[in-house]
Amino acid sequence: MERLAAALADRYRIERELGAGGMATVYLAHDLKHDRDVAIKVLHPDLGAALGGERFLSEIKTTARLQHPHILPLLDSGAADGLLFYVMPLVTGETLRERLVRDKQLSIEDTLLIARETADALAYAHGLGIIHRDIKPENILLQNGHALVADFGIALAVQTAGGQRMTQTGLSLGTPQYMSPEQAMGERTIDARSDIYALGAVTYEMFVGEPPFAGATVQSIVAKVMTEKPVAPSALRDTVPPGAEDAVLKALAKLPADRFATATAFAEALRSPGTGGARASATVANAARSGPATNRRSVMLGAALALAGVVVAAWALTRTSAAPAGPTIPLVLELPDGNPELSRFALSPDGESFAMGTDKGIVVRDPGQRDFRLLPGTASGESPSFSPDGNWIAFEQNGRLRKISVHGGGATALVAGDSIQGSNVDWGQDGSIVFEASGVLYLVKPDGGPVRRLDKATNGAVPRLLPSGRGLLYHDPSSGSKLMYYDLASDRISVAVDQAGSGTYADGYILFGQPEGGLFAVPFDPARGQTTGPAVPLFSDLRIIGSHSAFAISRNGLLLYRSGLIGQSRLVIVGTEGQRGTVPIAPQVVSYVKLSPDGRRLAVAVGAARGSNRHIEIFDLATGSLSQFTKSGGGHAPVWSPDGRSLAFTAEDAGSDAEDLFVQPVDGSAPPRRILRRPRDQHATDWPNDTTLVFSEGNSPFGARDNADVLLVNPMAPNATARPYLNASWSESGGVVSPDGRWIAYSSDESGAVEVYMRPFPVPLAGAQWKVSSGGGAVPRWSPDGRAVLYLGITDGTIHRVEVRLAPSFAIVSSRTVATLPGLGRAWDVNRRTGQIIASHEVTQASVRLVAIPNWQRR
Repeated sequence: MERLAAALADRYRIERELGAGGMATVYLAHDLKHDRDVAIKVLHPDLGAALGGERFLSEIKTTARLQHPHILPLLDSGAADGLLFYVMPLVTGETLRERLVRDKQLSIEDTLLIARETADALAYAHGLGIIHRDIKPENILLQNGHALVADFGIALAVQTAGGQRMTQTGLSLGTPQYMSPEQAMGERTIDARSDIYALGAVTYEMFVGEPPFAGATVQSIVAKVMTEKPVAPSALRDTVPPGAEDAVLKALAKLPADRFATATAFAEALRSPGTGGARASATVANAARSGPATNRRSVMLGAALALAGVVVAAWALTRTSAAPAGPTIPLVLELPDGNPELSRFALSPDGESFAMGTDKGIVVRDPGQRDFRLLPGTASGESPSFSPDGNWIAFEQNGRLRKISVHGGGATALVAGDSIQGSNVDWGQDGSIVFEASGVLYLVKPDGGPVRRLDKATNGAVPRLLPSGRGLLYHDPSSGSKLMYYDLASDRISVAVDQAGSGTYADGYILFGQPEGGLFAVPFDPARGQTTGPAVPLFSDLRIIGSHSAFAISRNGLLLYRSGLIGQSRLVIVGTEGQRGTVPIAPQVVSYVKLSPDGRRLAVAVGAARGSNRHIEIFDLATGSLSQFTKSGGGHAPVWSPDGRSLAFTAEDAGSDAEDLFVQPVDGSAPPRRILRRPRDQHATDWPNDTTLVFSEGNSPFGARDNADVLLVNPMAPNATARPYLNASWSESGGVVSPDGRWIAYSSDESGAVEVYMRPFPVPLAGAQWKVSSGGGAVPRWSPDGRAVLYLGITDGTIHRVEVRLAPSFAIVSSRTVATLPGLGRAWDVNRRTGQIIASHEVTQASVRLVAIPNWQRR
């Protein structure tokens, strides 16, 4: 800011920063010549350096030609002390994003007006040959109820000026939730229909409160943009006019040729919402209207959900090896009784039989049958795998490897004398059998013989043999969640896929699950042990369970995968006066949230199970950008440093059975640094000053149990040593320090129930302890002024605020419930600047199903 102010001192007086995004920082400035306030956008210095000033300024002149009542004009541009900038009028209203955060959904009238005015602006610009390329709520300004489109042509100017140098900046032109499929695929030629798609996505969000496709990462969003159809808006809001819905769905068509040819045509369809445009996705829209309303993430590619809960004879489609003509249609498979194990199941090579483990044993579904049959003597059996001829099943039973005929008889040992206990067995098409035992992989023939130990595959998990028997794929969770290839002939290993769960080779491709979600296929050459092209998304709703990418493939192209999302939550904003809003992040499994000291960024721990795809994401509340901070399998209970530049968090560490504390700069400029190693799990709960980190040991930060203790440590010390703050025979956890640093609030089960207490800090004076909660409380937080403690009710989905008097003596002044949220989770925080509350609110229950995809290669 100082550099910019000095360089522009003769023309503009820089007042303050207004916000920052992926390309630029915006400043409020005063135009000295014309005596008016303006907004100056300054490209980030690294981006400006990569582009080159002269060419960028030449390209941006194109946007200066735009003069339209719904386009924010360009007033000025230039280079100042190496900084590239452009100037726009200062709009006194708000962005559409701010309106959506506050109201979530807009009225039908306002939605249609804003969409039509934006379409009119696009039609004008398109007539001049200018494509916006980044239509999103952040770039639509609202002034006196009318729309103004900002940053017109800026993305094009950046791309045109940058050329090949764009890759150096890491900048993605466009926002994933609003990118057209062709833009997401990186096509060089983008026409007006890409803007029409983006406006369709924005209009969809104004109608229903969220974009048509959302996800935790760019990859997962793009996968949905490429492979899924949106849920009809009327399925989520039944007051959406049919004609307007038809127009939006047509704008969101995958192929540009199926969309409106012009923005004017889109605007006209929206002007007559009673009739609208041609129905773009009748199957999806009609299925959604005729059935119950359902969460978008539950919809399975077209009308497949209409089959949910119905027994489908999916196997009849796979009786011949030749792929029948017609589209690939997903079918839902009925699950067996007995608590089925849904991460490891098996298909017979011909695709006609299916086996899985349940708490009763291994069950088999025979060809043409709707019911499952229990194989006797397989109690506690899991990880089934069919033999190449489909007549036998290998499985794990209480750590021992067994095989059993599918036609009956008893189970026999797979390894002579049960000399090796193993799990995750896989019976390859060449007859070989591979399994893992304590992180070591072994190879054996089904008729006995010597067992080969695969010493090169250290930390091997979930091995899967290639059909030829030449090699195998296995997951290595210790190497940053990589999928490895083991060439058995040469005894060499190589990385097949970075950031993946287990994988299977079929028809020239490796199919694998990504930690963030989704099933992908990447071409692979076993002879070279290398991939030969980019990964292609297949289905976005597969979820990794531990190391397992839960899917199976038969030789004739039947793909069976586990679909389902468990305990997803949306993040809700509760204002100081009780007003509600929603953080614009797609629903996901949220276990912890923490706001930065300035209240602008939110650290979110995603994933609940230890050792799965748990990780930390950072959401910028000002710009709406979401980025992944830690890798999958690591990251929980994030806590910001006092300056907001680093995060302390809990993660698993190689060589330790416990989860340890780590610190890492938010900008990724340094790798994670372990603070200390101790025998029990540690969870940071507060970082009140540079030299003090408060953490709990022995449990999660959400409540007192397991004889937890509150400890302190200097997170910056090279050889940190923990010192106890509270170390009693009962449990204490979740300590947070008051803004003035003199008090700490925490949870304790000293009274036999978990309650919230206060003590002096940093020294817990004897006898100086006061109970704050009533009827149970946990996860305390402080109000910004330090005069109140807020906490969660134990069971009733409530947030309470207790006003306290700290001097001359402690007293509770008042207590009240400030929010009631059915489904309230224990992930919540208070904005230290505004007092707003952000809390996780569960919106989806467990929804797990097995989906069969005949002829997956057609994907």
